[in-house]
Amino acid sequence: MKKINQVGLLFGVLVAFTGQGFSQTNLQYVGIKTTDEGAMRLTWSSVSNEIYEVDEADTLVDTNTGFTPWNDLYDNYPSQGTNTFIGDFGNYNLAPQILHPKYMPVRFYRIVDKGADTTSDEPSVAITSPTTGTAVSDELTITVVASTDQPVISGTKLYVDGQEMQMADSTTNYTDSSGMTNYEVDTYSINTCEWKNETHTFFATATVRSGFSGPMGSFPIYTGHAVSAFVPVTFSNLVSEIAFSQPFFEPALGQTQEVTATFAANCDWTLQIQDVNSNTVRNASGSGMSMTFDWDGTGDGETNIPDGVYSYFISAQTNGMAPQSLISGNSFLSRSPAISGSQAKELYAVAAGSEDVVPFAIYPKGFDTNGLTIFKATPSEVESLTASSSAESTVAMDSGGSVSADASGGGSAAASQNTPPSPQRPPAAPIKGSAGTIGVAYYDFQANKGFVVPFNGLPLTGNAGKVQIAGSYSNQLCDIIPESHNAAANFVAKMKSSGWSLGFNFSSGLFTLNDLRSASLGGNEMFGNVNLGLFIDHGAYGTSADFHSDASQTKEIYFPSDNPADGGSPWLRLSEFGLGGSLRWMAILACNSLRDQNYNGMNNAGVLPIKGNLHLLCGASTVCGVSENIGELWAKKMLGGFFIGAPETVAQAWYDAGHDAYAGTTVFSSPVIFHVAGSDNCFTDTLQSYSDPDGNITDTHFQVWP
Repeated sequence: MKKINQVGLLFGVLVAFTGQGFSQTNLQYVGIKTTDEGAMRLTWSSVSNEIYEVDEADTLVDTNTGFTPWNDLYDNYPSQGTNTFIGDFGNYNLAPQILHPKYMPVRFYRIVDKGADTTSDEPSVAITSPTTGTAVSDELTITVVASTDQPVISGTKLYVDGQEMQMADSTTNYTDSSGMTNYEVDTYSINTCEWKNETHTFFATATVRSGFSGPMGSFPIYTGHAVSAFVPVTFSNLVSEIAFSQPFFEPALGQTQEVTATFAANCDWTLQIQDVNSNTVRNASGSGMSMTFDWDGTGDGETNIPDGVYSYFISAQTNGMAPQSLISGNSFLSRSPAISGSQAKELYAVAAGSEDVVPFAIYPKGFDTNGLTIFKATPSEVESLTASSSAESTVAMDSGGSVSADASGGGSAAASQNTPPSPQRPPAAPIKGSAGTIGVAYYDFQANKGFVVPFNGLPLTGNAGKVQIAGSYSNQLCDIIPESHNAAANFVAKMKSSGWSLGFNFSSGLFTLNDLRSASLGGNEMFGNVNLGLFIDHGAYGTSADFHSDASQTKEIYFPSDNPADGGSPWLRLSEFGLGGSLRWMAILACNSLRDQNYNGMNNAGVLPIKGNLHLLCGASTVCGVSENIGELWAKKMLGGFFIGAPETVAQAWYDAGHDAYAGTTVFSSPVIFHVAGSDNCFTDTLQSYSDPDGNITDTHFQVWP
């Protein structure tokens, strides 16, 4: 049974607190505070081996009929023991985006206890490098190792001070000599110059499963989570706190990218902005204890340069001038006092910049939002309420106050620094303009559902009025697909970090089958509005003819809907799928989405949705599984990179993503074969270089497991 706590903020952001069943000690609030960046840190009492959902809302509805529109910040977030913390830095991988809290006047939070893990044995995860107490600088490589007796490791995540980092640069899977223990070694890289010079806390999480969701009848899938020990590491750089004003920089919209940094001593600095070929297109320089440069997207001399990915290199050298004391001015929010101990049930917070009257809100016991009480108190009254609060968790987050520069430092070569290209830290991306648009839609089937098989379009009764699915007229059971949320989010995050803008990222309740359906059939054809698409669902293949006009009496492939608005027999035919408009490449991660016998019949009848501008359609000929990292792997391999190599073709990247996602697993009973179809001259397409489709449809296969 889920247990829910709601926490709101009222200080430049509003803070309130509600709970359902305060006797549940695992949902007692411990503390909340603002970091130097204006991010929020939430801490709550928790129970080991349980998982949590962290939601936010920017409005809180207080009516009898209304409801608060909660948005996921984190899902399936594992407990850190008896106290768990997380940071809110926004979520830029959603549409619409959840902005960083420093840009919002009000933000509310809700913590949902989703219950205990279901695996018999918990996995383990550890950060093996760097070690506790290490002093680091510049580019830092972090190694995370996860192990389990379960057949599937769904991946690890790295956090710095409670902020989730970008995905691992490289992953290696293997089993021990007995074949009983699976291991995954993930390598992450961060630019430490993007943080303040102080101690920061690393930790990692891992998720393991007893199998892959996706194949109908695969339920139940047992899941386990683990959190590593905290690893405090000290950052020490001449250049620090590199920051960017835009998470995604589009000069065509009138935006400028403000690049800022601070220095540990008075410095002469240089900023170089370089294109993907390492050509410097824009230079800036200056001196002092900090730098600010507003880039309008042009080259030196205001020359026009193309949209794309650009790197920012900052070089600094101490100049021997007297250091200055810097006052942090980048955050829109002031620090608020932490609340804990006896005040856990009624949270108070100070409004930033208020001098006499501070509004705040208390949510009393119970879930009824009509019980909202808002009143006012003076800062001294609020201060007296928090004076007896116990100290917060010892996890280092921020030291607060102003930054005092180190007075040592002359003009020696040792007191100089060339930072790695940045930013790497979410949510900013080194993008000018957009490389293209992506769209993602997925059904996660949060509860197992049974559906009547599709009807064949003939006005007949009994089984003659139905399509036979896999040799049966019986109702089809659709199991839950809990991995689909993270599979979509990881794909979006990787694509956005490399210059692709998000058109949509829709979960089950946000779209219907008609949104997927072709415009020529009266649908909205939403994938026709983006360049690259990913759809995650169950898939089923027909073994009797479908007499609907768009099916042309072929044996179709069907995709069920998890949206109740689609009714009791909610199936979309592959031939109905709207894959036109500006869509170039599409992947359908679903069992049998391009099953050979059905594909060949539909191709011969001319009812495949591969027409117009669509270059390639990627899918599977067989049963497959939804892995949380498969979308990320597809994106990585299409994009290329230092740890990955040159960009692969869209088709080869699809095959390699399946191969890597299923590496080492033993859960499939028969080979898994991926399938790509499209114009024959488009199989050499990369995201960077591609040909217009010539209309000659062909297809290829690749066995991705074993």
